[in-house]
Amino acid sequence: GKMAGKKRVSQETFDDAVRENMEDFGMSREDAVKDAMEQFEMQGCDLSNIVTSTAGSGGEDHPIVAASKRFVDAVKDANRDGVVAELEKLAESVPADAEGKTMAGNAGVVGAGAEALGKMKDDGEVCAVVLKLLLLLITDNEMNRDRLKEPLSHPGIASIAECLKALPGDAAVQEAGFRLTKTAAIKSESIKASFMEYDGLAPMKAALEQHVDNAEIVKNVGATMRTVTNADDWSTKVSKVFDTSKDIAKGGLLPLVYAAMKRHEEDPEVLQELCGGLKGCAVQDDIVKAMLNEGGLAGAIKALRTHMNHPGLASRCMLLFSNLAENDDAKKVLCQGEALGLMLQTMQLHQRSARVMRAGFTALASMALRMPDNVEVMMEAGAARVVVEGMKAHTGQQELNRQAMICVRNMVVRCPHHREAFLADGVEELIVAARDTHIKCADAAFDCLRDLGCEYGGLGDLAGKGKHSAYVGSDDSLVQNKAGQANAGSSMVTWEEEEES
Repeated sequence: GKMAGKKRVSQETFDDAVRENMEDFGMSREDAVKDAMEQFEMQGCDLSNIVTSTAGSGGEDHPIVAASKRFVDAVKDANRDGVVAELEKLAESVPADAEGKTMAGNAGVVGAGAEALGKMKDDGEVCAVVLKLLLLLITDNEMNRDRLKEPLSHPGIASIAECLKALPGDAAVQEAGFRLTKTAAIKSESIKASFMEYDGLAPMKAALEQHVDNAEIVKNVGATMRTVTNADDWSTKVSKVFDTSKDIAKGGLLPLVYAAMKRHEEDPEVLQELCGGLKGCAVQDDIVKAMLNEGGLAGAIKALRTHMNHPGLASRCMLLFSNLAENDDAKKVLCQGEALGLMLQTMQLHQRSARVMRAGFTALASMALRMPDNVEVMMEAGAARVVVEGMKAHTGQQELNRQAMICVRNMVVRCPHHREAFLADGVEELIVAARDTHIKCADAAFDCLRDLGCEYGGLGDLAGKGKHSAYVGSDDSLVQNKAGQANAGSSMVTWEEEEES
């Protein structure tokens, strides 16, 4: 992430320091660069935007910098041949150099790329190549990605939305454009919001209408739906994603998603993204009801039945079930129909996958909440054993254990006669161990132990300091993680994208 409050040094200042080291102190280029970096870092400067490989190498531009400058000029002059020629050079040379993305970004390629999309938006061939280069530059490079927010009056992401809208029939542009948008919007509130502000919904609908047979386009539209509705940017206190979810659902995109799910029912990769997109929109009771009535839930259940062995799709389906189960009718449908059995089967099949188990616990917890009749069905189906076994298999996973405890609590709080089944399987020791290991589990453990009728006083001396803890012996990391914990406890859960550990 960003270094809050750190000063940035310009490339020029850095190069001067290197040159001075070489000329005045007779250092080798390598030593001069190392010394300059140490000097600036001691002053608390952030050097993430600095290219070290070119510093002190004389007046010649690095080939990437030279190509970048020619590209910027060609865009200014709207010189199509020049733009195409330099795009080819950059696409080849940037990936070959560890600092290539930074050099091209510092030389203005991101802004010029956005400008090219605006100037040549009727030229699909050029736009597709520009979109691909932009994707290359922003992938794993936060500085370049942030350049898509500039200038405020018309940010780069706006040019991308407009290009997608201008060339709805061009498959190459649609695929590259949505792939780029999906990537750009991850953890960036302002890019999510700007894409929608510049009418990003229209090209999403057009793409699913005109390219429903194209798996890559459909997959990337689904992924874009998911990233623009996912509140994963913790640097912001206020998020518009809730409004975006409503706008997408009310704007007529969902029936197109159901149609695309039917069309790609054999392709778990596509279904995974579409289920993620639906989950992002399932934020309000009327939207959830529409998903139940118009085929969204049925499509997801069919996807899980067909592709149960695909862990990515399985976890997305269950996270969608969890959001739908905020609605009491959906809780009943999921529990009384075939979904519950499929979920438990899936969780037994993927017991080693933290991602699948966590998603399953989240869904079971939603289905049990305030629903004693559902709990009877769940206990009969063997849910208690699946939950306890899952906790045993993943003692090191804090979010998984927290969801498991919420699930157990929701099942026993109104049905105390089922406490015994959980306790006989050894759930008390698991909860205490998780509480003593993970600071984030402390509250859930307190409630869960109390409702199981166990000893629950206090948080335990070890809360969050046990053997799997990320916080061992480090009080200051606790402070830094306060913000993360505040977010982690909110109902807008965004952890499904965490890497497996």
